[in-house]
Amino acid sequence: MLYGGSLFAAGHPNGDQLRATMQLTAGIIALRQVPVGDCVGYGSNWCAERSSLIATIAIGYADGYPRVVATNTPVLVNGQRAPIVGNISMDMITIDVTDVIGVSLGDEVTLWGDGLSIDEVSAYANTIGYELIARMPLRVRRVYKEQ
Repeated sequence: MLYGGSLFAAGHPNGDQLRATMQLTAGIIALRQVPVGDCVGYGSNWCAERSSLIATIAIGYADGYPRVVATNTPVLVNGQRAPIVGNISMDMITIDVTDVIGVSLGDEVTLWGDGLSIDEVSAYANTIGYELIARMPLRVRRVYKEQ
């Protein structure tokens, strides 16, 4: 609970009383317009049903983000939800930012933390938040702030 992960089942009356103290963030390193029918990621498991603006984030499963998350797992860009599209790769994740207002290169993306609980993200990976916390590799930069 120290990191804001909940011991309570979803919907428990005390489950929303925790505040995230750990955030996982990464920056947008590329923006590309993808036409209808083009596919994104290894295995081409996501194909654009509309003309889409796709952002590439500089983080992947080698950085502790679970490779098994489902397409449509949310992230936050400028406080707005955007879905992951395509498979998670070793060093990059692609997200659909078509509906995100004011998105630009270098924007910070929250993969979990303030506004997006690690427990919600872990549910998309069919695991628990503690597993995601425990799998943080040393290559992920840590920034400590006093509260």
